[in-house]
Amino acid sequence: MHRVITIGREFGSGGREIGVKLAERLNIPFYDKEIVAMAAEAGGLDEAFIEMNEEGGHRVNRKGGIRRTSLASFNYHPSFSDGIFLHQCDAVKKLAAQGPCVIVGRCSDYVLRFDGSIDVFIAASMPFKIARKRAMAPEKADYTDAQMEKWISDVNHSRCNYYEHYTGRKWGHIQNYHLCIFSDMVGIDGSVDTILAYLNSVEDK
Repeated sequence: MHRVITIGREFGSGGREIGVKLAERLNIPFYDKEIVAMAAEAGGLDEAFIEMNEEGGHRVNRKGGIRRTSLASFNYHPSFSDGIFLHQCDAVKKLAAQGPCVIVGRCSDYVLRFDGSIDVFIAASMPFKIARKRAMAPEKADYTDAQMEKWISDVNHSRCNYYEHYTGRKWGHIQNYHLCIFSDMVGIDGSVDTILAYLNSVEDK
């Protein structure tokens, strides 16, 4: 059965590692940075620039809030950031069309919402996220717990703004996903096992 699994994740929850291990267990491709590379090539842009820009592509209204604008609205003219988003949407659709795979981030659950993807969201408690980032980000070794929490919260706030701006949906809201997992409750490998069990149950029906 053709299955594309998308993984949305909180920063520090281990979502990318879960995606990599899931793809290995299923023996299917894993896509993350490849999407950035494809968008960069399509738009004639530098990959590092896209990575810096991709979660900051929202516009601010006069009151300082996020102004959501449908990409299909009448007389809509895409901004520079919107153009990058559209290139990434094209990349996600092209990769998904090639066959079963695991795609992390890039609003892929929304982009593939009509294509039968299985959409997963990975969350975790703040102590777990702090401990994980301490182990994986040596450049932040001098951060206090408060500084580490602020860094994690700031990144997740940017992800939330980006997702909600381009999709009009709530980031991390259970109704937008088939399966939501707290990785600190079951661990990284346990999260992979949980997703596999879910996939097996879906495919048995």
